[in-house]
Amino acid sequence: MRPHFLKKCLLLLCPFFGQQLMAQTLTWQPSTPIQQQQASFIYQAKGGDLEFSSEPKAILGYYRNNQWLTDSIVLKKAGDNWTGVFNVPTNTALIGLLFFQGNAQSPEASDNNNGKGYLTKVLTGKKTVSGTYLEEAAFRTATTGNWVLNGFIKPTKNPKQIDSLLQLENKLSGKISGQLLFKYLDLKSQTLPAEDFKTFADQRLSEELKQGKLNEEMLAGIQKYYDKIKNKAAAQEVEKRIFATYPKGKVARFIAFRNASEGKKGDDIHLAAEAFLKAFPYTEWQKNPDGSDFIYYTIFRNLGTQYFETSQNEKFEALFKDINFKTANEIYRWNLTRAQISGKGDMKLIYSFSKKIIPYLLARRNDGSYLKDFGNDSIKAKENEENQLNDRLFSHIFFAYNQNDFVEAERNFQYLSPAGQFKTADLNDLHMRTLEKLGKEKEIKNLIERSVAANAVTPNMFTKLKAIYKSEHQGNEDGYDQYLASLASSDGKAEILAHIKENMVNYPLPPFSLEDADGKFVNSNDFGDKIVVIDFWATWCRPCIMAFPGMQMLVDQYAKDPKVAIYLIGTMQFGDYKIKSVNYVRSEGYRFHLLHDAVGSAGAQDKVFKSLLPLFKQSSIPRKIIVKNGIVRYSSEGYSGSPSQLRDELSMAVEILRAEK
Repeated sequence: MRPHFLKKCLLLLCPFFGQQLMAQTLTWQPSTPIQQQQASFIYQAKGGDLEFSSEPKAILGYYRNNQWLTDSIVLKKAGDNWTGVFNVPTNTALIGLLFFQGNAQSPEASDNNNGKGYLTKVLTGKKTVSGTYLEEAAFRTATTGNWVLNGFIKPTKNPKQIDSLLQLENKLSGKISGQLLFKYLDLKSQTLPAEDFKTFADQRLSEELKQGKLNEEMLAGIQKYYDKIKNKAAAQEVEKRIFATYPKGKVARFIAFRNASEGKKGDDIHLAAEAFLKAFPYTEWQKNPDGSDFIYYTIFRNLGTQYFETSQNEKFEALFKDINFKTANEIYRWNLTRAQISGKGDMKLIYSFSKKIIPYLLARRNDGSYLKDFGNDSIKAKENEENQLNDRLFSHIFFAYNQNDFVEAERNFQYLSPAGQFKTADLNDLHMRTLEKLGKEKEIKNLIERSVAANAVTPNMFTKLKAIYKSEHQGNEDGYDQYLASLASSDGKAEILAHIKENMVNYPLPPFSLEDADGKFVNSNDFGDKIVVIDFWATWCRPCIMAFPGMQMLVDQYAKDPKVAIYLIGTMQFGDYKIKSVNYVRSEGYRFHLLHDAVGSAGAQDKVFKSLLPLFKQSSIPRKIIVKNGIVRYSSEGYSGSPSQLRDELSMAVEILRAEK
């Protein structure tokens, strides 16, 4: 592409649908495009910002069936001009164009007719389409609802220009009514003082209400608009009319849902939700679902939480009788899985709930209730559904093991999805312990070997595998390391290597001096030529704590290597953070070299971590960095859930840096 030179040119003002410019021009053939016919245009960029562009591009926006759609148009060079072709769909009323160079998201340069836009109307036969001028006003005020069109024009705030378009629409379509009325009122509000507009809107809405029987959607729009202009009395009257005319309709249901949800506390929450379900039974809605499933999802979720927290056990269990997988999964997750994570609650009771709910989830796992959340992408929806079920099965197996029901725990491993088997280190460890309790020692070796291949192994599993190996080799562990290496998946290693390469950086480490758990100070200037791994963590950060077994494996691996140092820096903590950090780590038996982040000028314990925010771009933890020669060379956020994978990731990164010349 030739260098782009920014030039300025004087453009003549054009009428609403005129495209003739002093320098740049856009001409259509036919001069006004017609529905269901091919239309072509000639674009002359001379004198504009794209005059010297060798590859201008175009986005076309078109208004059709009450919505703006966009399409990319291929431009072809013809002499000094650029041409494009568009087959105009039926029901199209307007066409707009934006020319640009580079990337559409952040163009190097663009041409939108010096802010006035390239816009043309479309005819049906020889007639202008009803709503054309109304939508042009929306286009020119950037209120189309399609953000892509915002760059097509510089929005006008000229009330006379807006009002002239509204008058043209009145001449074209007559008195505007129906759903177009609300767009008309929104635009009209930009042409009148606030009080005058409120009077005008009230009059137009009142006239609409006198037009005989209005459909449910129209009544809903009027009620919503009365709320918008803060005419509470009128909004309530329309609401009464909705319930009288369409008592079981979609709008009445939504209003009832809103009334049952807003401003409710304590017992009022579940009483209102129960009243809603009595008035609008879920089983009736299921016979003819209309896209309002979010209402029932919210209602059942609120009820589930209320029943669970207030020990209304029979009601809690009864919720699962008819609801779909998505809703049942969320109630389980929010109440039972949360209890598993926190370790709080009556585990015997929680397990009894789990035994009754899991069969519901298994029976409904293919009901498609997540489809809408993923834009009807059945593959992504199915993947999410399987992941959610895997998580719930983990909780259920945990509860079963906790209650010494090892048979039930072992039985439910079979329901994990193929992608979920052997992928979670903690679940693999739980499976190993379950098999131990059941005396199925012969199955343990295969389980651990497959877990190693998936790189989802805990330290306990490695200990068990080594013991099995030694028992099979007369107590001799020679060759164990080679055996272990042979189990690793080459694909898994490649994935880790790709992840490491993506996270390699080159950022100077701000020097620091931090106190350790024994009250001594560690100065970063003393690192010398060591490769230093640093883990930023906090006592309140669950993923940080979950990653500790993997960090311990790394510490053990390099315990005798004088060229590698590993520090865990507690950061962003509160209160007696030094005591809490040290007590937790030591009580759990971890052998870490702990450092306490310093208190910064703002009074927060985050001085070193905050000094690295330009590198991190965000303040989330856990965060691992690796330093070499005073430079941060590796930075990775989060925790995969596998201690062995974390160890392999960091050790591979260390060895890559060690091998550098």
